[in-house]
Amino acid sequence: MKTSATMSANIQEISKKNGLVLYFHPYSYYSHKVLMALHEKHLQFDSIIINLVNETQYEPWFLKINPRGEVPVLQDTGKVIPDSTRIIDYLEDNFSNGDTPRLLPINKGVEVRQKVIHFRSLIDPLPARILTMGSFHHTDFVCGPRPPFIGPVRSMLSNADKNVATVLKELAEKYPEYREILLNKAAIHEQKSGMIIEKAEYQKVLKQFDDALVEVESELASHTEGTENWWLCCGQFTIADIGLAILLERLNQLGYASYYWRNNKKPNIEKYYARVQQRDSFKKTIPNIKFHTQMFLSTYKKQLAISIGVGLCVAILLGGAYIIFKPEN
Repeated sequence: MKTSATMSANIQEISKKNGLVLYFHPYSYYSHKVLMALHEKHLQFDSIIINLVNETQYEPWFLKINPRGEVPVLQDTGKVIPDSTRIIDYLEDNFSNGDTPRLLPINKGVEVRQKVIHFRSLIDPLPARILTMGSFHHTDFVCGPRPPFIGPVRSMLSNADKNVATVLKELAEKYPEYREILLNKAAIHEQKSGMIIEKAEYQKVLKQFDDALVEVESELASHTEGTENWWLCCGQFTIADIGLAILLERLNQLGYASYYWRNNKKPNIEKYYARVQQRDSFKKTIPNIKFHTQMFLSTYKKQLAISIGVGLCVAILLGGAYIIFKPEN
């Protein structure tokens, strides 16, 4: 993987390459969906990390690729496709032959296909950013968050999110060619801030996720008598499973597993999540603790050294990881 520090020097070379290039961040919820789809399809691709903390997504070269300053973005030999949903649809339409399996089955019948589409439309619109940022404000709903959303990273991301609208407005003045897009994004960001900060509004968001998970639990519970080993919609792993897998992982990282499914609240989801974590595409998509430590040092050391020191922060990260991953007695 290339970091954003080398990106400016390599952008011309990379833009001329044949094949798939993914611009992403390894902690981006929507990047995870695309990564998992790429791995499920066994596709070869180059990847470029866009450092969201250092605001690389707002640098001129990246705004030319995606004027909204968002990841993921897929480049395919000159074509540029933003937005995780559009990217996965592009992969499905253009890479579904031979060793690249379909994620939206065409040979399972109309009912299965409609079910996959239904669950995708149920899961994909859920507001992941609001869920994530709100968890930093309303810690009474959270129990045992996991890397990377632990310790000082939580407050740092929360503070950065507060400045997004201001940054976007400044960029709109600096880059008039992107003015309308950036101002619209800033307005939406400000409009939704109340859903993050106000507890009653955030509880509505939590219920929105729970309503979706209740429907998922009901579907999984219906898999009996020969279908107990099915994934969400059928025996084949589909687009709907990618959305569900990444959703459950984000909920677990934020500390919402107990809130939503543990302690027999949704036993079928708990079993599903344990099973999907063993899938090869999942393991390749979700960063491990070694990666968390390396990313933490490279991304946050300047900011954190000012207040509490990198050594202490790493100790917090590794100590939290030990508590999470230590063997049970």
